[in-house]
Amino acid sequence: MKILVAPCAYKGTLQASDLARAIAQGLNDGLEQQSLKAETEPKVEIQLAPVADGGDDTIACLHLARGGDFVYDTVSGPISQPVRAAYLHMGTLAVVELAQGSGIAYLNKSELAPLRAHTFGTGQMLARAIADGASEVAIMLGGSASTDGGSGVLAALGAKFYDAKGNPVLTSDTECGGGALLAVARIDLTDLRRTVSGVKFLIATDVTNVLLGAAGAAAIFAPQKGASREEVAYLEKSLEHFATILETASGSDQGCRSCSGAGAAGGAGFGLALGLGAQFTSGFHWFAQATNLTEKLNWCDLVVVAEGCLDSQSLAGKASGEILKLASSAGKQVVALPACSQLSGEQEELFAAVIPTSADGNTATLDSVRQEAQRFIETSDVFSRS
Repeated sequence: MKILVAPCAYKGTLQASDLARAIAQGLNDGLEQQSLKAETEPKVEIQLAPVADGGDDTIACLHLARGGDFVYDTVSGPISQPVRAAYLHMGTLAVVELAQGSGIAYLNKSELAPLRAHTFGTGQMLARAIADGASEVAIMLGGSASTDGGSGVLAALGAKFYDAKGNPVLTSDTECGGGALLAVARIDLTDLRRTVSGVKFLIATDVTNVLLGAAGAAAIFAPQKGASREEVAYLEKSLEHFATILETASGSDQGCRSCSGAGAAGGAGFGLALGLGAQFTSGFHWFAQATNLTEKLNWCDLVVVAEGCLDSQSLAGKASGEILKLASSAGKQVVALPACSQLSGEQEELFAAVIPTSADGNTATLDSVRQEAQRFIETSDVFSRS
């Protein structure tokens, strides 16, 4: 039997590559015990293929699969604190992860700043990649701390923002973030377009949310970033205002507001689409193509997936759900080892097994992941054919 170990990160706790190794160790430990009992050695091959879907940890997984060089720089973090960030240099392609420069993982709960947090650091990483010679840039949207519509990215790349009196706003000397967007009366993209001339941009996202409304950036994601009900309403109004001004500056209509992914990363999907002319794509499918994941799925008999919380959203575009679709269509079995599961009984039946690796309110650890993978081997008949 051939097993593909293809976990996503347990967001904020365990990286996909570490999870893959822990799962493989547990599988091997279980197989060793099984062989001792049966006095035969099962013929099992295990391949590690940690995956990502456009959120944080994407460049780490991509580097494991494809190589490349990490380029580091110190940039302005989501609340203007200096952070050490990296992008992945792959020839003329640069892969920039928003979470590296502007991620919510940099902030503890008391530091969340839903109105002030911005994406300027991500723009600085993009500027660095362009200066280093990238002619194609893939931007991974996910794990953001802000709801600024991507205004910070555009500012770092040269966009100029002015209030009704012609005074500069959204600068290093003024307020930034979603809370400052209502002050913007005009945007000048001249310098930005000079900076990005000749560069092709791609936006990879793991969500399909539009910019505004009940399924929009403010309503769905701002509460996760510390926003109160009143702040959510304010951010919604701010994003709508910003959209109107940016549409005027870029000569665009309102169509992009309803694009799948426009609401990703606090509306950064919208801002980058209009400001940079970036094209949207599914983060998972982009990653899968870049790492030949389909070939790996064709190779195996069984797939082991994992993510922090397996729920209905996991089955609606995230990596675990997409792997389940691809594997099932090819007749492969899929086992899930999430930290926890919020799937219904009917949804869990789509998998060969769903085995949570945390219990009784405890946080999942690499050791608990290894133990559950081993227990699965020892108690399951999935390997009876091996």
